[in-house]
Amino acid sequence: MIPPIRLKISALKSVSSEEWIRHPVADVSALEIFPKENTVQYFANRFFPSELIFPKLEAFDRDIQLTVFGFPSGLGSGGKFSPLTFRTYLASGVIALPRFDTQTPCNFYLLENPSMGGYSGGPVIDISIVMQNGTAMTGEGTKLYGIIHGTINDETGGKLSAITPSAYILDLLEQIK
Repeated sequence: MIPPIRLKISALKSVSSEEWIRHPVADVSALEIFPKENTVQYFANRFFPSELIFPKLEAFDRDIQLTVFGFPSGLGSGGKFSPLTFRTYLASGVIALPRFDTQTPCNFYLLENPSMGGYSGGPVIDISIVMQNGTAMTGEGTKLYGIIHGTINDETGGKLSAITPSAYILDLLEQIK
């Protein structure tokens, strides 16, 4: 296992400005980095391969067990690094809703379970291993389906997570090229 490290943005950019590149529709941003020579060694084997990102803005199988990673209330982010997880399933196909931060229309998937602060921006992944009756079963292979945008709730107490589809990540990466 690769141990976690913490680097300041100033150590990752040889230029001083933080010029975030934002997707024009979705809640997805990127920061191009130019690692300084003394930090390059920290980047080996630390990135999620883009070929594992689900490329389509369409519904996928609702039987896929998804795992969400995050740091609610900052738990697991200090001392012994240990992101918290929860497992869930897709509750919808693609649904157009206003973004929670800008109120502009965007497409989302909804998950059966709510998230909470600290999961926002966290990955929603099919890790492709499901435990059933003490047996590990593998699925179609690891895939990133999106990132947590926030939680929808209503006056009855019902809650669902809204996730930004991973197709927007690939779209932003393509725009950057």
